[in-house]
Amino acid sequence: MSKSLRPVRTRLAPEVRRELILDHAAALIREQGVSALNMDKLGREAGVSKPLVYNYFPNRIELLKALLLREVERNRQNNLELAGSHKSMDAMVRATSRAMLEYVREKGIIIQQLMLEPDVAEVLRDIDAQHHQMYVDYLSKRLVREYGIPRQIAEPAIDIGLGLSSAAGAYFDQHPDDIDFVEDLLVTMIMGSLQAVSKACSSGKLRKRSARKSAPV
Repeated sequence: MSKSLRPVRTRLAPEVRRELILDHAAALIREQGVSALNMDKLGREAGVSKPLVYNYFPNRIELLKALLLREVERNRQNNLELAGSHKSMDAMVRATSRAMLEYVREKGIIIQQLMLEPDVAEVLRDIDAQHHQMYVDYLSKRLVREYGIPRQIAEPAIDIGLGLSSAAGAYFDQHPDDIDFVEDLLVTMIMGSLQAVSKACSSGKLRKRSARKSAPV
């Protein structure tokens, strides 16, 4: 266990104690894998009794669900803050791309381990869809505003473009020493595709979407 996560036997506010327990759970999963985590070991690492761990989490699965939700929500909030703090699309894409790669480097193994637990992963089933649609809505509005791309084209362009980030994250997971290269490549591909779509819209070379109602994102 890292020095920063040594057991601390002090009286803490409930929300602080809960976060501390989750921090130790994340550290255990990173170092030993999710199968090594149990309430006894977690209590010892966090410096609390097993009954106290159960006061916060009724069972191991609920604890793992809480950890997964926390990490995903933290990442979502960070992305929203980064997106809102950069005025240009180029700066926003670079900042969020870097943050995504750093997230994969720091939290990737934890998320992967948690997602291998079916009873844990199912907690994200509806949340993932909601977050994805939120990103599509927000980014497509920026495309309309900054590039003049019609909304009916901006939405699928963003929806498809988000796949580039997922692919880059998967590549970086296998090549963790190439963060600067992967960042530059991802930004180049995203910005290049957006500029190409904008140019195709302006020239009329992009064929129109079907009049049929599109499937839910």
